[in-house]
Amino acid sequence: MPIYTTYLGFLNKHGGADKVAVKLGSCFVYYVMRNRGNNVVAPTEQLLVEATKAKRWDSYEFHYLEKLKGKTAEHWMIHRAQEAKNGNILLVCYEKNAQHCHRRLLAEEIAKRFGVEYKGELEEPAHIYSLDGKPDKFDYQ
Repeated sequence: MPIYTTYLGFLNKHGGADKVAVKLGSCFVYYVMRNRGNNVVAPTEQLLVEATKAKRWDSYEFHYLEKLKGKTAEHWMIHRAQEAKNGNILLVCYEKNAQHCHRRLLAEEIAKRFGVEYKGELEEPAHIYSLDGKPDKFDYQ
């Protein structure tokens, strides 16, 4: 099953992680920001501070991908790839723009290294499809 990514605001707008996970079917939700239990794949505070000061995405991306080469990060990614055999994976963090967010880099890295399909970002309007191939309906308010 694939990996999806989204930001915390999307989950909040759509009733929280549990409700979105139900829409995806079987789903493992991981908050990949610091102090949410997944620090091994979250950017360090130093990396975030330096990226904010430098305002250079290429430097941030390089250093974050270097972090993912570590043994503990690799071990974490292997576990997510194994879980993807049993259900969808949803990686969540704060940043709204996935183009400049580590969750996208993380999902792409898992896909590249371990052969798990990355389906992309949950966006407005929601582009998630149910198992029968019909568009899923989120309750927009």
